[in-house]
Amino acid sequence: MEGNKRKLIRSLRLKLCVALTVIGIIYTGFSCYRSYNKTKIEAAAFIDEELAQIAGVIVNYDVILPKSWEGPSFRRRLFRDMHGNLLFPHHGAPSSLLPMPSLNDLFDKHQEIMVAPLFAQPGETFYFPSMIEDGIYTVLIKDKRVRAYVSTNKAGIRFVVARSYDLLDEVVNQALLHSLSEFLLLLIIYVPSTVFLVNVIFRPVKKVASELDARKHNDLSPIRATKLPSELDIFIESINRLFTKTSGVMQNERRFIADAAHELRTPLTAISLQAQAIHEGDLPPEEAEKMRQLKQAIARQRTLTNNLLEYARSQCGHVLKLQNFSIKDIFIEVIDEIGFIADRKNIDLGLEGDCDILVYTDRTNVKTIVTNLVSNALKYTPDGGRCDLSCEESADKKVVSIYVDDTGPGLLQKDLELVFNAFYRVGGDSAKVEGTGLGLSIVKSACDEINGRIELSNRKKGGLRAAVTIPKRNFV
Repeated sequence: MEGNKRKLIRSLRLKLCVALTVIGIIYTGFSCYRSYNKTKIEAAAFIDEELAQIAGVIVNYDVILPKSWEGPSFRRRLFRDMHGNLLFPHHGAPSSLLPMPSLNDLFDKHQEIMVAPLFAQPGETFYFPSMIEDGIYTVLIKDKRVRAYVSTNKAGIRFVVARSYDLLDEVVNQALLHSLSEFLLLLIIYVPSTVFLVNVIFRPVKKVASELDARKHNDLSPIRATKLPSELDIFIESINRLFTKTSGVMQNERRFIADAAHELRTPLTAISLQAQAIHEGDLPPEEAEKMRQLKQAIARQRTLTNNLLEYARSQCGHVLKLQNFSIKDIFIEVIDEIGFIADRKNIDLGLEGDCDILVYTDRTNVKTIVTNLVSNALKYTPDGGRCDLSCEESADKKVVSIYVDDTGPGLLQKDLELVFNAFYRVGGDSAKVEGTGLGLSIVKSACDEINGRIELSNRKKGGLRAAVTIPKRNFV
């Protein structure tokens, strides 16, 4: 879990997604704020322009304003009705009760735009000083902001054209809501699009990584970077140079092992033949025992030499010869060739079930796999034990599983994977069973050659199971 977290933190794809998302959110948020602010300024300018135009019409077209708007006088202060409205003559007509317009009517009578005298009437709130200059102002009426334009007509009557900020607030709120909606919509579209595009950009990299994972262990051919981003060229070139160096080192190592094993085989064969020519019965008991030990040492050395040669070949790889054959035939051949080991230890070695399954793959590799697994099982199975060979076909008829079961001691959990490493031996130098530590390495290499897979597991009844899975038809 901790490894996944660390991998996620180091992910270039994640960092790129986060960076692009943050940049997009900041830019989109700034754009929405700028749009909101611009709408607010434009709405305020519109109201100011509207009030100025109305005032201009009143002044330029000599719209008649009542004389009572000229300002407070002694008479106007005395004669007013019980509601505070002044009584004044209108066009020579008898005095009548006419209401005086007021800025309060914006809210009392729900007026959108109000044209009223500059000077407040007795009993009303005083909003403007008497000596205020013509122009645009913002005043507070009944705890609400009002935009007012003060002007004077040609007759010297001063008046106010006012409008509540409710319209501005409504327009601004709509603009804010619209900006927030756009912001959320952009986030909903932008974030998944960013993640998708980044994944698309990194898809060639992921494909190359998958191809590298699917490669055989001895495939060190250069990576083709034709479809990768150019920024990765220097990285790909470095990997290819490393592949070239590694390939050279591995070839030298394999050549050395093969040459050394080959050079050892000839003298060992000669020594073995000479040793076999000596009859132990013709020697004194003490000398006969030394001769037996010598023959055993020569046999072990020949086994090691042959294993080294086989391991070197498995590492170098070879052209596969695909052919049809039966798994049962392979089992029978292996039993015939190394069955003497089972006879020597009184081990029950044989087939279990119907193993007559045809496969199309490299026969040499399959036989190498079975031979080494059976040899390994016989080596660790105690006298009087059992070793069974079996196989089964998958339900879709595409895969065949080969099993080698023994009644030996099994393996510790930590050794189940390590035993595939070359020269690794369970128990190390103190191991009771002699061996070179190359058998399972050769099996693993042979499995990789034919796209197979090997797994070791301890049986519930005791012993070890080696399971090899190979394609029924191989098109390597």
